Amino acid sequence: MHPSLFLAALCLGIASAAPQVDPNLDAQWFQWKAAHGKIYNDEEGWRRAVWETNLKMIEQHNREYNQGKHSFTMAMNGFGDMVSTQ
Repeated sequence: MHPSLFLAALCLGIASAAPQVDPNLDAQWFQWKAAHGKIYNDEEGWRRAVWETNLKMIEQHNREYNQGKHSFTMAMNGFGDMVSTQ
């Protein structure tokens, strides 16, 4: 394989593996980071994706609470950028 073709394929693979975030949540993300003193270097995209996943899970849970499926509500907190194994 030609080196430039290999490099192009590698860059395309890396770009497609980058976390996809919802730009409609930008203001909420920046507000949450400021409220909790969060500053990231290289992992901002990954932390944002985790935060969005957790936010959507919280919103889904609270919709189910409103339907009587749960006895408690959930809310975002300072750990919203973490996965359950951290």
